[in-house]
Amino acid sequence: MSAAPRHLLEPLRLHPLTFLEEGEEADVTIGRADIDSYGMFPPDGAALLRQLESGTPPADAAEWYRNEYGESVDIEEFLDVLDELDLVVRDGEEVASVGPVKWQRLGRALFSPVAAFAFVAVVVAAVVEMIRKPALAPAYQHLFFTRSSLTILTLGIVLGQVPWMLLHEASHALAGRRLGLNSKLGFGRRFYYLVFTTALDGLVAVPRRKRYLPMLAGILLDVLVVALLTLAADALAGAGGFGALLFKLFLCMAFGVILRLAWQFYFFLRTDLYFLATTVLGCNDLQTVSRQLLGNRVNRLLGRRGHLVDEATWTPRDAQVARWYSWLMLGGYAFLTVLIFTAMIPAAVRVTEIAAHRLTRDLSVLSGLDFAVFLTLNFGEFLVAGYLAVRAYRSSRAQKPAGRLTSIPQSATAPAR
Repeated sequence: MSAAPRHLLEPLRLHPLTFLEEGEEADVTIGRADIDSYGMFPPDGAALLRQLESGTPPADAAEWYRNEYGESVDIEEFLDVLDELDLVVRDGEEVASVGPVKWQRLGRALFSPVAAFAFVAVVVAAVVEMIRKPALAPAYQHLFFTRSSLTILTLGIVLGQVPWMLLHEASHALAGRRLGLNSKLGFGRRFYYLVFTTALDGLVAVPRRKRYLPMLAGILLDVLVVALLTLAADALAGAGGFGALLFKLFLCMAFGVILRLAWQFYFFLRTDLYFLATTVLGCNDLQTVSRQLLGNRVNRLLGRRGHLVDEATWTPRDAQVARWYSWLMLGGYAFLTVLIFTAMIPAAVRVTEIAAHRLTRDLSVLSGLDFAVFLTLNFGEFLVAGYLAVRAYRSSRAQKPAGRLTSIPQSATAPAR
């Protein structure tokens, strides 16, 4: 029998790892919290990794595996998986240090029982005022808070939502920081919408019952914002001059937040409710699996067998749910596509005609500037979304993302052949 290679006879240097076990038969999530790189290992693979983490040389760990499970393991393949996930300390690399994250105390304070009591009190007060004064209740008419300038109107409707969108994502991030996660704010798109985003990749290593608050934190913040804006408008009711304009602006922004709350039900755009639903359903990456499933269906119809995605890489639960969710996702994208041609484009044309008509009636530098800013604010989002889509298409798919969750196939700990 030939001797094992030298690197298999020495203990393996690993970065600090987190292990999340949710049931004896369930896969174990293992990874690094500092870079949000995780893998879902079968239980026997997780046990083997624990042996390596304790300092057992790979060759001895493979022997332990054979004695424990009555099968041999391809330890070289297993080590390749660990290296791909950046769990192994490479030559010249220092062991990662894991410490408390910034803003963790603030996150704990904002999501404490005392804060929850204050949240409920504010929302109840706003609802009571809406009942007492129906003019405060949400209504689409609140969007048209001024007729003096198209720019001011658009700034109130469009840019007036930017602070609340940032606070929405910040609440996700702080709820994650509360758990010690390296949550980060970002910017991206969902189909033809521009959105702020929050990276919460570390949630995969958090017990399922603790994931719900970070996922719902944005929606809870939106409800609080609607309540606060309503109470602020209530305080200005009956005011004149600038106070009257603020009264209308606050109600305009409150209704805009409600529209964004309704947008959360577009599950197929990976909204907060999508992540909540996939967590409840026990899925890993339902959206990706659903897209690949649809792609496989199309490729089979076209006879392009070489383009099929290996379905063995999907988790059983993702594959099960994707069978019906893929049709829901396809229908959602079809609905938005139809909406572009039947509602959004006609509405945009009509609004532009109205703006142009106003410009021709009052042709001046200020009215021209008003018209230009109006067009930029209304249509700039779609141009930027298109640019991001093209850039994403051209970007290299080979580049590994900073945060990821990989499902480790059973072959990584299957009997060696």
